[in-house]
Amino acid sequence: MKKTDTAIRLLTLAEAASILKISKRTLHRMIQQKQIPAFKVGGQWRILESRFQEWVQEEESSLSKLS
Repeated sequence: MKKTDTAIRLLTLAEAASILKISKRTLHRMIQQKQIPAFKVGGQWRILESRFQEWVQEEESSLSKLS
């Protein structure tokens, strides 16, 4: 069986907050309110990059529908 290159990439709060141009505190609050999909690994929050990208696209499309 041939394995494809589908590496799982996880973002830290600092990385995701930097991408969104918000503080880590604001991002943490959004995670607590279940606005952004995230989970804990060893007591630290991580965000699956592919889910994060999907979330950003969904947010963008919902904003464009309001215009």
